[in-house]
Amino acid sequence: MATHFTPSQAHAASHAAAHHHSASAAAAVTAAATARLHASAPPASASAAAAALCPPHLLAASSPASSSAACPPANDPIFVGPGAPWVQQPQRAAAAAAALGPEFRRARTTRTISKRTRGGGGSAGAQDRGRVSSAAAGRCVDRLLRVGPEDRRALGATLSSFRGELVAPEDYCQVLRELGDRDKSAYRAFEVFYAALPLVGGGAVGKGKLLTAAIGALGKMGRPDLARRAFDTGIAGGYGNTVFAHSALISAYARSGLATEAMGVLELMKGAGLRPTTVSYNAVIDACGKGGVDFTFTLGYFRQMLHDGLCPDRKTFNSLLAACSRAGHLEDARAVFDEMIHLGSGRDIYTYNTFVDAICKCGNMELAMQVVLDMEANNVKPNVVTYSTLMDGFSKLEKYDEALKLRGKMKSLGIQLDRVCYNTLLAIYVKTGKYGEIASVCEEMESLGIDKDTVTYNSLINGYGKQGRLDMVAFLVQDMRAQGVAPSVLTYSTLIDIYSKAGMHGDAFNVYLDFKESGLKADVVLFSSFIDTLAKNGLVECALSLLDEMMKMGIKPNVVTYNTIIDAFGKSKILTEEDPEIGDMGIVGVYGGQIVRSANSATSGGRSAIDVRMRRSQELFFILELFQKMVQQGVQPNVVTFSAILNACSRCNSFEDAALLLEQLRLFDNFVYGVAYGLLMGHQEVWSQARSLFNQLGRMDSPTSSAFYNALTDVLWHFGQRQGAQQVVLEGVNRRVWENTWSEFCLDLHLMSCGAAQAMVHAWLLNVRSIVFAGRAMPEFLSILTGWGKHSKIAGSSTLRRVIEALLLSIGAPFQVERFNIGRFVSPSAVVAAWLRESGTINILLLRNERVQHANLPNLVPRLQALQL
Repeated sequence: MATHFTPSQAHAASHAAAHHHSASAAAAVTAAATARLHASAPPASASAAAAALCPPHLLAASSPASSSAACPPANDPIFVGPGAPWVQQPQRAAAAAAALGPEFRRARTTRTISKRTRGGGGSAGAQDRGRVSSAAAGRCVDRLLRVGPEDRRALGATLSSFRGELVAPEDYCQVLRELGDRDKSAYRAFEVFYAALPLVGGGAVGKGKLLTAAIGALGKMGRPDLARRAFDTGIAGGYGNTVFAHSALISAYARSGLATEAMGVLELMKGAGLRPTTVSYNAVIDACGKGGVDFTFTLGYFRQMLHDGLCPDRKTFNSLLAACSRAGHLEDARAVFDEMIHLGSGRDIYTYNTFVDAICKCGNMELAMQVVLDMEANNVKPNVVTYSTLMDGFSKLEKYDEALKLRGKMKSLGIQLDRVCYNTLLAIYVKTGKYGEIASVCEEMESLGIDKDTVTYNSLINGYGKQGRLDMVAFLVQDMRAQGVAPSVLTYSTLIDIYSKAGMHGDAFNVYLDFKESGLKADVVLFSSFIDTLAKNGLVECALSLLDEMMKMGIKPNVVTYNTIIDAFGKSKILTEEDPEIGDMGIVGVYGGQIVRSANSATSGGRSAIDVRMRRSQELFFILELFQKMVQQGVQPNVVTFSAILNACSRCNSFEDAALLLEQLRLFDNFVYGVAYGLLMGHQEVWSQARSLFNQLGRMDSPTSSAFYNALTDVLWHFGQRQGAQQVVLEGVNRRVWENTWSEFCLDLHLMSCGAAQAMVHAWLLNVRSIVFAGRAMPEFLSILTGWGKHSKIAGSSTLRRVIEALLLSIGAPFQVERFNIGRFVSPSAVVAAWLRESGTINILLLRNERVQHANLPNLVPRLQALQL
């Protein structure tokens, strides 16, 4: 939650803090809080990233040997009860370790509660209450808005023309505050600040007030970099070394979620001999929450605040609650929620909305609805933010009917939907394919004067992209530009992801080039999306270079980033001389000053088989190097990582290369390694452990578990363990891993990999044979569905379709491509029955393990040592 305040209010806060520090009543409140809250030092084994974010005094407090005066001893009580945020929760920790992280789900909130809740503690409106606005300030702002944002001379002249009317420093401060509220261009406010410096009266005090107002306005406009430049000007000019200016800069960083910078300003403030106020600490706590800092460290600032004799207010607890909400820590949020009653802080609409948001993020909608009932019982009326949060919660659980019912309830209560609520509504209609409703909602927004913002366009682009409506994606991008709506990092990430998945890698490259020119700061999602594009084009080395670039920029790769590159080895396209697509894919972009190609152009003549093998070996070493980085970064793999490793193994030139990759699997999970290696070696005794692993996969979502089955089956089939591959496939069928795949007379292979599909065809035909010999009736035709490759450049070029066609031809199965559906193989059941009755057919259908060249394990050791694994 962002903080905005004026010099006079900051002075009052500072005076009040000093008064509370000495007053006995406030001391009693602080003592009571200290008696209830249970302090906990940050864990000694904190990660390097967390340690880098942790301020020095918190790191000192985390050491048992240190006797820090900044933080209370670790055994001082702060909160009580087992649900307190610092109490270790074994069950919760175990569940968190087993669950897939938010970066895997790619879930991103499009909602910021603090910016939408009116009447919450510490809002800008509440702080401005009682101030008499200058009419001249309003007229001055109207004139300034007609001047170009970077026309320094014209802005200065306009401001000077009001010199006789803007008489007090507060008038100039009001001009800056109104620009922060009404203007979209931060440069205009930045230039007005410099133009006002020689005009404002009051000496250093007046300039200090103007500086604080400028920093607040620039922070509100999302430009903390400009706020810092103004702050540095104030420090150099001798009027910026105040509690107010430092606190305003902390708030500016907090608004943008820049926790490290905010914490640095607090330390700078202390180093300058200034005593932070409650406002200062509230802003830092807010920044930590928005910046994703571990809650243990965020809580450390709360303890420091108490140690300094400052009383936490409602905004303090609301900021802590918001930090819990953003991190998805429901139990921590409940502890903070309950503590507000103990300290007499009360719970306002912002408190309830933030708590409901935390509950919805954890998917407990029943509890969220109970909290809404509690609101009404405590005379706190739910507002548009409350219902919008509930709608979003139901939508994320794909309970769209429940979400739409809330819209009806809002209408009956006379609650007008806001932009965020409309964005949620549009996302629901896009996901459910109700395109007529989308048009109606857009018209309704337009009639109410609610413009589509970046979030609206992002939601529509993402939804239509997932539906494969690339025509609508192109239209939305064009409309976005026409309306002057600036794309965000998420816009670029989404577009790269959409085009990459559609096989339009050239378009994905171009989007990245546009992003490079936008001046926006990349995040891990954008880098991961573009790395995915490079990897899918077989440019593994370029993908690794981009990985190095993002790490140099201080952006830590997540498990999705690593999974993408690992999986590239298994699926990258390497063209040979015989490939019909040679020449179709040429220059697709310029990266790092170099021309990047998605594949060799026609002039290169394609790759020979020897070139392909050399490329595979080169990529193998790139991937092995990647595992080193993954371990060094402390990135924990998930089941998708294991699937990617197995996919990579199935594309290896030799069993020895595959064994090298499997050794990396052992680094992460010895149990999964043991199952995979045992099945690959044909050890029957490993099947009990394999079924235990399959039981764990059964608790995951269908796409994740089926991907693992596909990857495991492919590697077994590739290295000749045909019986093992078929047994894995039958386990998957019995556990319904592939939905609607197996029926007695129709086999649907759409969701299966090539190895799994081939093993399935053999098993299915054996089952049909048993039906034939049992004398059971069959339909007129039998069919096998593979899909025809609708995403391929050439109709019917589906890899799976080609593989199954070759398999049916090799075993002599009398199936033919259907005349009007090239993705379906059909045969009259009488013809199939006759073929199955032939004496030699049974020997063809029964799979046998082929002899494989097992890895010479002693030969692996030197290669592993050379890579320092």
